[in-house]
Amino acid sequence: MKLLLIDIDGLRSDVFSSALENERIPHLASLVGGPGMEKGLQVSALAPAPSITFASQASLFTGAHPSQHGIPGNQFFDRFGTFSDDLPRYYAFDVGDTLAADDAVRVFTDGLASKCLQVPTLYHRFSNWAWRSVVAGNMYARGAQTWLKPSLVSIARFTKGGNLFGMSSKEYDRHILDQAIDFVRQEGLPEVLTIYFMGLDHESHHHGPEAQIDHLANVIDPMIGDLWDTILSLSPDPYPLISIFSDHGQIRVIDDDRHSLRLAFPFEREIGHLFDALGLDVHDFPGEDPDCDAVVASNGGMAHVYLQNRKSRWADAPEFERDILSVARAFWEAHASGRYASELEGSLAAVLVRNVEKDGWYAPYRALTAEGEIFSLEDWFADQPIETYADPIHRLNNLASPWVGDLLLISNYAEGFYFAAPLLGMHGGLHPEDSEATLVYGFPGADQTQVQNQRAIISAAIQNRCNAEGGRQPSTADLLTGLLAAID
Repeated sequence: MKLLLIDIDGLRSDVFSSALENERIPHLASLVGGPGMEKGLQVSALAPAPSITFASQASLFTGAHPSQHGIPGNQFFDRFGTFSDDLPRYYAFDVGDTLAADDAVRVFTDGLASKCLQVPTLYHRFSNWAWRSVVAGNMYARGAQTWLKPSLVSIARFTKGGNLFGMSSKEYDRHILDQAIDFVRQEGLPEVLTIYFMGLDHESHHHGPEAQIDHLANVIDPMIGDLWDTILSLSPDPYPLISIFSDHGQIRVIDDDRHSLRLAFPFEREIGHLFDALGLDVHDFPGEDPDCDAVVASNGGMAHVYLQNRKSRWADAPEFERDILSVARAFWEAHASGRYASELEGSLAAVLVRNVEKDGWYAPYRALTAEGEIFSLEDWFADQPIETYADPIHRLNNLASPWVGDLLLISNYAEGFYFAAPLLGMHGGLHPEDSEATLVYGFPGADQTQVQNQRAIISAAIQNRCNAEGGRQPSTADLLTGLLAAID
């Protein structure tokens, strides 16, 4: 058995289905038995909360929820200094508002994100079977025998280059693909080959989710054709088991300063004004951690807010009434009237709080209302529009851990607000559009009986796990569940 894992960052499941049905992606279709998916299985899967890259990619490649794997977003604050000699540390794998560029570089130079994982990856599991794993382009490669990293020049050109020195999404994805193809030609097909395409998410951020289908059809699909031709030239017997998946979707937002909520060095202070008004020193320039009272970790549709015990240190539980509720109420006031920070008026959909002082570091979130009442998630979401949130209670419960914020702010997507620089496409929230991820299994070498058996085995394994975990919906953490069921 061999595995080919095709990871397309940000690909909405409805975009994949539409492209398949309308015969826009013939090469990807060939891996699942054509437009009718006669040799495939599509699972309706959700990203974790937040529906953002580093959290969901960690779930994909560990099979764990954020509460277990310890990556609660692209940005987060480790108040205990777990991996930094007990010194509290802010992480910004995506550079972040405070321009922690070193983290974004180290993700690919020395595996910073992988080192922060609290659990093994699927590559560790496969290495125990003496399987060789090769990872092309992805940030999580711990446990794999070979990591084909993007070059620093390519990362810099792709993420920060302008019109003259930049690298297009197509060029960047081709750079990753060529590394994978060169490896297969020289070394043969390993037991596990993961290839990670980042360009579609980039295009969708800058041009809106409607740009996804053309990039999928015109850029990624031909590249998959090149990769598959290379694999077929080796006459594999049997064909590898295929999985085509993404980490989240995207939702359209408004790309202007009014709707972009930031605490960005040196000038963007939309969120910072609230902490200034409360007399709190918020982390707002590179390297300030841990010498501050508060940290904001922006993750698109959500933001973690970490608050220090004002009479102690970061590693001690903050006092709920004094340290947490006072700030949570201020956020609702800012939303309602612009008090403390005029830029936050109308910007929030929810303010969630947790009482670590009482319930410990895995304390669940509860909802604070604008009127000052506190409700369980079950009671609060029961009064929310059902179409606005996808399986929110399970996802938020599977987020709570020592690495999440004392407050969790949910942006007002309905009015186009988000915690990031101005963009047209966004994710990180609980809305179905940015939460529904692609999860497809393909059996290109199987006969119809084998296909039916694999579909039944994978579906049952995922459903059994979901039932055992409180009846949640399938998630990106179930990629591994399906793979192991198919292999067994």
